[in-house]
Amino acid sequence: MFEWKKDHHHIEGMPSFLELPIRLNGLTDRVDFFTEFGSLLGVRGEVIYVEVKPLGSFINEVDHIIVIATKGRYEFVLKTFSSWGLLKWFPLWIASYARANFSISGKSRLKNELRARLVLRKAGVKTPYLYCYDMKRMKALYEFIEGENLDEKVKAARRDGDTNSLEDVYRRAGLEVARIHSSGYILGDCKPANVIYSNTGQLYYVDLEQARGGNIRLSGWDVCEFIMFTGRFFLLPKKARKLCEAFLQGYLEEGDKRVLREAASIKMSQPFVGLVSPAVFQSLRSLMLEHAE
Repeated sequence: MFEWKKDHHHIEGMPSFLELPIRLNGLTDRVDFFTEFGSLLGVRGEVIYVEVKPLGSFINEVDHIIVIATKGRYEFVLKTFSSWGLLKWFPLWIASYARANFSISGKSRLKNELRARLVLRKAGVKTPYLYCYDMKRMKALYEFIEGENLDEKVKAARRDGDTNSLEDVYRRAGLEVARIHSSGYILGDCKPANVIYSNTGQLYYVDLEQARGGNIRLSGWDVCEFIMFTGRFFLLPKKARKLCEAFLQGYLEEGDKRVLREAASIKMSQPFVGLVSPAVFQSLRSLMLEHAE
């Protein structure tokens, strides 16, 4: 049976969410789970069918859950926090372990994500609604956000030759990242793919498993990662600079220039050598230094 968690003295700062035994391995398990707990998750009517579709690459361990019931269609996102999921950022972890100190175990990453939601909400930053989690199986069930992540938006804008349309979105993202940093927290894995631009024009931050308390140095990692992961889509600096400049301008509305100086440092940017073309890499480092003055 489920239970409402009244406190989590063994987990500092853990919010009180509904903890459920999330069982979705087969069709029978899926239907049984939503039949038993669906009313707690907003599902109305008799559950007829539950479909599971992978979201993103096979190493992301994130699934799109579609529930068909007699009174409607309901969509969720199921995330699993296993060691296999480390592959998605393992190369950067190897390159930057002295800088970002990634969390490794699935349980610690799930705890990070649960805590971070409260911090971001207090900072005025949106995250998908968390319906429930299962600490034993290391799973969490979230609201599904209709939209595209900023990786997809940048690729589409580059293809269409219209990156100007994204500058306002990037400025907003920079401002919101600054608000997170001003609250004493970092995202840890702060890249455009982890920011969803919803169909209603809102920004939602996902993949918070590396989020934790931060400082100037770690905030610099967040900014450097976001800038360099944007730059990797461009062979020449001009359009990459315009987008990243919008991000930095937004960041400086409430952020600290010392963070940008740290982000531009050799030790922080070195892991991205090879990910970004040399011309773009140097141009973006210079851009961060210019805004740090």
